[in-house]
Amino acid sequence: MTTADAPAREAMATLRAYRADWVHFTRWCADQAVAPIPAGPDVVATYLRSLTEFAPATIRRRLAAIGKMHRFNDVPWNVRDTRIRTALAAMVEQARSPAPPPGVVTPDMLRAMVARCEDGARGLRDRCLLLFGFAGALRRSELVALQVEDVHVESAAVELDVRDSSGVQRVILPLPQERALCPAAAFAAWQQVAHRLTGPLFRGISRGERVGGRALTPYAVTRILQRRALMAEVPPDSAARLSAHALRSGYIMDALRRGVDMDELCRHTRYRDPRALRPYERQLADE
Repeated sequence: MTTADAPAREAMATLRAYRADWVHFTRWCADQAVAPIPAGPDVVATYLRSLTEFAPATIRRRLAAIGKMHRFNDVPWNVRDTRIRTALAAMVEQARSPAPPPGVVTPDMLRAMVARCEDGARGLRDRCLLLFGFAGALRRSELVALQVEDVHVESAAVELDVRDSSGVQRVILPLPQERALCPAAAFAAWQQVAHRLTGPLFRGISRGERVGGRALTPYAVTRILQRRALMAEVPPDSAARLSAHALRSGYIMDALRRGVDMDELCRHTRYRDPRALRPYERQLADE
């Protein structure tokens, strides 16, 4: 490979980055039930404000990717719109500031979020997702990778086959007395509208409440948590700090507060080394 090939390699890398940025934006639009083209200034500004986990360079590049696709399709585009510029400036400034501690879903928050899940397809999916994610202390990758056939409802628990790089592990979700928080009831209700015996457990849902075939992405889970938190009247600043990891971290923090045995907690959370729990202990101590 010669030095003359370097510009071509850089151009290809930039193209791949723009393509990934555009895919990220279109998935966000699908989750919000808005069109990616044409994207109005309010939509673009809201999207930019959702990029709380990304560096300023990534935020600027994603805005550039949106503009390039509009120009490529001969659609009007005004990056100087005040709403877009204000959102961009706010996110860049926020990214430069010390990051607040990540948000966690507490048991009380979980109860309020579940209570706000309506009986339509979207609400039934979200209720099941919230309860599985919290009770199983599932990582974001584990949650979106769950298949329908990974769920086994027994008389006293729901058992999940959770896959990771080391293989398959069985995770036990005990059935609480409170039916509103029962993962078995939530799974049964979701299955009545999902009508799937195999494939991804948690799928996208169209604007017309039609259940799709693709699994949710971790980013979609983040948007679900933030939306449900706002519906549960969680303060907007706290809701914006929730990510797809907030269910797992919420379970761990609650278990530490209750004094759950560390070996038992490690087994349930699939941590081989108890030292992995130290960041949660420090966060708990700082509360």
